[in-house]
Amino acid sequence: MKLEDIKVLLRTIVQYDTVNITQTFTKTEEDRVIVRCLPNTKTIELTFIPTQTVEYHESIDKAAQVIAEQIN
Repeated sequence: MKLEDIKVLLRTIVQYDTVNITQTFTKTEEDRVIVRCLPNTKTIELTFIPTQTVEYHESIDKAAQVIAEQIN
């Protein structure tokens, strides 16, 4: 998936921070990262499925880069 396409998805998730939107990113049919925006914030939460570790990002660009590294 192109980096710019990931950024578009993240912008949409952050724009609707009062609604519970979750996006799952996969690689070769394996779920890799679950993404959501923390309610009423602009903070992006990334949950890495294989390890169950969680990261928080304020930057859409940084979050998109991390996701791209996981799925490309």
